[in-house]
Amino acid sequence: MFIRFHSFVLGLLTLVVIGCANVSIPPEQSALPAAPTYEPTEIATAAPLAPKVSPTLARPTPAAQVNGIPAALPTERPRLAARAPIVQKVPVRDLAALNEYQRGIAYTAVKRDEYQSESSLRALDELFATGANYISLLVTWYQTDVTSREIFRAENTPSDEELAHVIAYAHAHNIKVLLKPQVDLAADPAHWRGQIEFENEADWQTWFASYREFILHYAKFAQENGVEEFSVGTELVGTTTRTADWRALIGAVRNDYTGLLTYSANHSGEDVQVQFWDDLDFIGINAFYHLTTYRTPTMQDILEGWRQPAQRLTMVHEKFPNQPIIFTEVGYPSMDLASVWPWNWQRSGTIDLEEQAMLYEGLFQTWWFQPGREWFRGLFIWNWIPDPNQGGAMDANYTPHGKPAEEILKYYFQIKSPNRPNAAP
Repeated sequence: MFIRFHSFVLGLLTLVVIGCANVSIPPEQSALPAAPTYEPTEIATAAPLAPKVSPTLARPTPAAQVNGIPAALPTERPRLAARAPIVQKVPVRDLAALNEYQRGIAYTAVKRDEYQSESSLRALDELFATGANYISLLVTWYQTDVTSREIFRAENTPSDEELAHVIAYAHAHNIKVLLKPQVDLAADPAHWRGQIEFENEADWQTWFASYREFILHYAKFAQENGVEEFSVGTELVGTTTRTADWRALIGAVRNDYTGLLTYSANHSGEDVQVQFWDDLDFIGINAFYHLTTYRTPTMQDILEGWRQPAQRLTMVHEKFPNQPIIFTEVGYPSMDLASVWPWNWQRSGTIDLEEQAMLYEGLFQTWWFQPGREWFRGLFIWNWIPDPNQGGAMDANYTPHGKPAEEILKYYFQIKSPNRPNAAP
């Protein structure tokens, strides 16, 4: 996930003055004026939020609840039995596969050798137990700063052997894989990858040549290892205005890789900026949308907060109706103000398991099998790391493991697809 630097400063929390009524607002409901806003999207045919769809299976009853939210399960769980390896298949560009909802979780490591450790296999066993049918697998290369034109593998970049180890283990458990190579900045904390941009054509072509070498390496790797889906890029906002260069890159990837292709666009503008979606098989969105301006949001606040992003994505769908939309990243830290700054992984705050759980509930109520939005085909929860002891009641990070959010995740991952005989990818 990108380093989400923004130009606003947190500042002091201030009260909002309500002019229509002389009612004081409790301090915990004070609005946050520094929160970002998005321009209204006028769409004549935008689908309204639909009512919650009832599950086809009974909701699991946890041992305890807190304010109606399922309590966390113990973090110590029995090891699942590993299945025998399966014969690797050649990736197929089967658009009908997009009719199946993708119940995905992003599996991420930041150090060399993490992916193939014994802890990694135990963490994967518990990930599979959520009901996921996909994992996304992250691998990062770097450029020195935002003006650099050379992309390189770093010491902490997972090796191809590590990636192949995870892919084979997932396939042995009948779990499909989305491979997501990404670029980060090695020595430029003042910027993030979305600001990579150049002033002259020579620099652009040098950078794209280096990026092409990087991405084709993993396209060939994905082909060799039977990876079902491949993302040609992640959150490179400053570059995706160059539609012709990206179309050429996608064409080159298609020569080496025969599976399904996407691009993982940033939520705050790039989702509507990209014009080459029709060269891909599905639209990928890293959906860390700002949802509320409240320290303690209600469920209604969260559901209302999804209205504008839903309209925004309806507009994208109407422009590219043949490409379904999948959230290639979406998630929330178990931390106060998670609904305000869901993208900001660097901030610290008070642990708030209930807010994370509410945000999961709001996410699924808004998007999971909603009538009128059959073009939405699934998501990848951010994130799960190669540590079976991750998460728990004292953890403020994004993982749902061992938290109430995990029970909500399992509940919605068990809902079966409604009968959609006329659905088309």
